[in-house]
Amino acid sequence: MKKLTALLLALITLLGASLTARADGAISDSWKGEVISMQVSLYNQASSSSGSSRKVKNGEEFYILSREGNWFYVAVPNDNGSYDYGYVMSYYVVENPTHIVLRNANGIYAYAAPYNTDKRVGTVSSYQRFTVIATTGNYYIVSFRNAVCYLPMDSNRYWVEEDIAYLVNGAYTQYTVSTNNAKVYGYASTRYGKVATLRAGEVVDVFYTQDGFAAIRYGKVIAFVDLNDLSQG
Repeated sequence: MKKLTALLLALITLLGASLTARADGAISDSWKGEVISMQVSLYNQASSSSGSSRKVKNGEEFYILSREGNWFYVAVPNDNGSYDYGYVMSYYVVENPTHIVLRNANGIYAYAAPYNTDKRVGTVSSYQRFTVIATTGNYYIVSFRNAVCYLPMDSNRYWVEEDIAYLVNGAYTQYTVSTNNAKVYGYASTRYGKVATLRAGEVVDVFYTQDGFAAIRYGKVIAFVDLNDLSQG
């Protein structure tokens, strides 16, 4: 575990070494961060002895406003619809992260090193979402079960959220969910397991229809809903 932690810190240090702080400290969608440790403290100053205002948990995203040595000055969204400002240590943050979501699949293993003959550290669940720390060769480096691990790259196994540009810019038609607890699937088939359910009255963005299913915007990936559970308009 100590070796894995050291590797994580080294990777994050390399990723952030070339970034320049924003002089104006303005919020920008082009510079975001995400916590990849268990949690980090949001400190009042760029010092661990300055006192903290809250914890920022694993997977939480925020805006990076500037960098001061090994610290980021950040704006973290809060429950009041505004932001909490403070400093987090850069070692535990990945900048402008890429996310991958595993499609429905069985027998996908996470490895301790970038070789599929190395020790397996666990089995990855379908529809599990990962933050990519870095890539090496044909492997994604991700955080899994509080340790660094490697997932083999395969375009047929993952959705890469940031590569699906039309989810943001493409044409779509809005439909209304007409059935309560309408099932959301990972593919245009009921054989691939339920991802979530939708309430009657919810509005969804439909990009296209296929085999009696509607391809909808579900977060930052595509999912599918039976057309019989939707009404247009």
